[in-house]
Parts: sequence; structure tokens; C-alpha cells
Amino acid sequence: MKSLNILFAEKCGNFGFENTFGGKNALFRTLEWAKKLENGSKTVIFCFSSEVELVKRAFEEAKKDLGLEIDIVSEDTWTNEKLFSEIKAALSKDGSDFALFSMAFCPFLNAELTKKLISTHTEYKSEYSFADGYPYGVCPEIIDTGLSGILSELIKTKDDLKNKLVTKDSVMDLLKTDINSFEIETEISSIDWRLYRFDFECSKKENYLACKNLFELTSSMSDEDKKDVQKVISKAVNEKVIKTIPAYFNIQIEKSCPSKCTYCAYSKLEKNQCGEMEFEKYAKLLRDINSVNPDSVVSLSLWGEPVMHKDFFKFVEEGFKYPGLTILVETTGFDVSKVELANPSSSFNASMKSLAEKSLSKGTCANGLPGLIWIVSLDAMKGETYEKLHPGLRYENAVESVKYLNSLFAGSVYAQYLRINENEEELESFFRTFKEKTSISNGNFIIQKYDNFRKKLDDHKSADLSPIERFPCWHLRRDFNILANGDVPLCKNKSFDAPVGNVFTDSIENIWKKFDEELKKHIDKKYSGGCEVCDEYYTYNF
Repeated sequence: MKSLNILFAEKCGNFGFENTFGGKNALFRTLEWAKKLENGSKTVIFCFSSEVELVKRAFEEAKKDLGLEIDIVSEDTWTNEKLFSEIKAALSKDGSDFALFSMAFCPFLNAELTKKLISTHTEYKSEYSFADGYPYGVCPEIIDTGLSGILSELIKTKDDLKNKLVTKDSVMDLLKTDINSFEIETEISSIDWRLYRFDFECSKKENYLACKNLFELTSSMSDEDKKDVQKVISKAVNEKVIKTIPAYFNIQIEKSCPSKCTYCAYSKLEKNQCGEMEFEKYAKLLRDINSVNPDSVVSLSLWGEPVMHKDFFKFVEEGFKYPGLTILVETTGFDVSKVELANPSSSFNASMKSLAEKSLSKGTCANGLPGLIWIVSLDAMKGETYEKLHPGLRYENAVESVKYLNSLFAGSVYAQYLRINENEEELESFFRTFKEKTSISNGNFIIQKYDNFRKKLDDHKSADLSPIERFPCWHLRRDFNILANGDVPLCKNKSFDAPVGNVFTDSIENIWKKFDEELKKHIDKKYSGGCEVCDEYYTYNF
């Protein structure tokens, strides 16, 4: 059967074109994979007009060295609707039976695994086939030509998907809307690698560095061993791969908080609350963060109520200067709920509307998230329960905060529910209410686990969700917490322990390196300093 390789080249900021993979770039290594398939198929690259010259330069070298036949389709913007239309058109033009679809900057695509998947796909006459349990970037998806026509029509009916920008999940996101209508086959990994969330695709800095480091770790392997995808992936369980650069910066900008929440470590454990962060220091810090990881999420809510900061709006708007950064605000709804909705001329209301306009103007960031995300802590479905958990606050105000924010930032507002013994009876009601698109948060909600702060707080946990087997802590791998005075704790749960550095006197890179020793202990399953009793290791932030 005849196949067509279709590669989607995300905007990669040159990471996909860096010659760091044995003197070749990630795109070349992907095309090398296509050559190894030995099926004589053509390769089509979908790319952005802004990067078409880089792609052309790379594939000219590949044509010379590999002898591949390559076409390029470029567009200013790639929506899901455009993607499925072009997949159908490319398959029809080539007369192929199916497409091998992958992102274009994947230096670890494995030819042997791909051949297995092709065999499964053809034997069982599948419409769609994928490798299950493997990291992204070691095997393509297979889309049958007949299915491509169906998907190109189906996407037109999905208003919530068709105009979204293409991601590596675009195909599955569409299939899931009517999953039982399709013939799907999988090639299942003998080891489930999903818990590591490996992503061997080089369009973003953190993934590029992971791939670069993994390539170096596998350089001493024999060619025969490199064919074994499991042996290659196993090398990635290394601090140089699972920890590259911070992806989530959690910053405290304000010391004050209107409520002494019954489950909060800040109100119970912090005795020497540092003051609020100065805007000038924050602005410089944001520049440094953008330099370290231009696709990161920056939370302003490590501790305290960020909306109470006198320069709150300036803090958020500063983040809009950086195209890839997402600003996250987690709030009790304290000041937001005080907005005088009947008085549209109020300065707070005007500032919020201005913030919403600027957020909308910024659009979707390179990380796939909006420029600004709100999380409002509800934690209850009854006023009595809420006010026990949040003394001094009113449930009605929190609900109004969600409504008000969603009227301005629709789709970027999440109602949050901390699951504990005290509100367990109301959890099902919360879920049933807020999962609906007609809810006040448009179906956006978060159910959060309780954290006893290394057993320094009372046990309020209503359920133990810990994995059977422990793995290296997510927070040591990707989180960077910063107190208002610039101090950096090893993790959020060690906020009130001795810091490992200060961002106002040292660089983020230097401080980040100090996390390595603790992470190595976790890889070796050796825990100390309270980590041995902490169960936050498996929770994952944005």
C-alpha cells in the first residue's frame, strides 16, 4: 500500500533548525526517519509562511543527502479546519492509501516502531492508528485516506475546534468528539511512559533541550540498540532530560490575604510575611523569565491575594509584552466580587475591561494557552460550607466573581474546588454543575487535591490518589517559586524553609541548577527533608 509522509512544522524559534543532533538539525533527523521506511513515499511539509525559507533551506540539504522527494505547503495561519483540508488534498493529489502524520521536528521518530504500526494498520484495515503509551515524537499517527475526507467535513461542524490553531493533539481531539464511529488500532508500549510526559519534539525550548540532552546520552549506543525504541526512551529517565528549564513560575506579589482559609499553609505556618513585590523588580524578573523560557506560565498567586496589590493591573499587563508568556491569577474573588456592577464607570471595572481587551488582543500564546487565566476558589456548593472554609468571605461574592470574570474573559476562567473531608458531600454537585458548557464558567473547572504540607497541617484529605509506584517530583522538574522578597524555596512546600537563592541577587539559571541534587535523589528513590512524607510529587501545574 502507498503512504504519504505529512509533517507539520510548528513555529520553532530556530530550535528545529539547530545542528545539534550529530551535526544535523531536528528536521533532518525527522526526514532521515522517512528515508528509513524504504517505501518510496513522498514527504509533504506543512509550515508557516514566516518560516518557509528556513524549511526550504533544511529540505534542500535533506534532498541532497537523503534523496527524498519533498513538497512544501505554507500558510500564514494554520487552523484545525485548514489542517484537515490540506491532509485530504495532499492524499488525494498523491493517490496514497494513508498518511503518516507527525510534527516535523522529532529527532527520535523510530522507523522500526513505525513499520510495526503500519503493519497493524493495514492488517486490520484501520481508519486511524497510533502508538499508545509511548512519548510523543517516537511514532507518527496514521490517517487513512477515506478518514481524511470524513475529518475534513467533520471539523466544519465543530465550532469549538475548527478555528483553533493546530497542535500535536489536533487529530485525536477531533476523533474524540465521535470516537465510536471510527476503526482505531494501537501499538501498545510494553512500558507505560505516559507518567513522565516526555515530549520529543523540538519546537519549544524545554523540549528541544530534552531532545538535545537525550541525543547526547544515546550517542554511545550501538546502531542496533538505537533501533530499540524502549532502550532509547529508558535513557531519558535522567535529570538532564526530565529537568531542562522551568516551565511554571509561581510568584508571590502580595503579602496580604483577606481570609484565613482553614486549609491554607500560609495563614498557619508563615510567621514573618515579607512585603509586597515592587513592580520595577517584577518587570526585570519577567524579562529574565522570558529569556529562560519564553513559553512558560507565570502565576502571580504563590501566596497572598494578588488582586489586592496596588499595581495589580500593571503586573498583569507587563506579561502581555511577551508573546509566549501566560499570566495566571488564582484568587478568592475578594476584590473582584466588590466590583460595583451597577456602576460601569468604576475605576476597577474600567481597568478590568481594559485588561480583557488587551488579553483578547494578545490571543493564544505559543504554549497553546491564553494570555491570561483566572482561577477562582469556590470549594463549596453551599454558603455555609464556603464560609467555614473561608472565614470572613461570602459564597455569593465568590460566585459573582466567576460570573463577572467570565463575562470579560470567557473561556479563560476556572472554578476551583479543593477536595477535602469538609466538602466531600458537595463534590458531585460541583462536578455536575460546572462540567456543563452552560455553567457560569463555561464548563471550565479544576478539582484540586488537598496538600498537608509535608504533614505540617491537619489531615483533611478525603481520598488518597497517590500512584502505586512513586516517580520523580514534578515540581522539582518544572516549577520555580519566588517569594515577594525574591527568595527562591526548593518547592512551594518548602516556602518557609531556608531558600536556595534569591532572584534579585542571582540568576534564575544558577538557582535552577541547585535543584539538580535533590532531583537525583528522587530518581534514585532516596527522599529526605520532608519529601519522604510529601504526596505532591505527582501533581502537575500548567
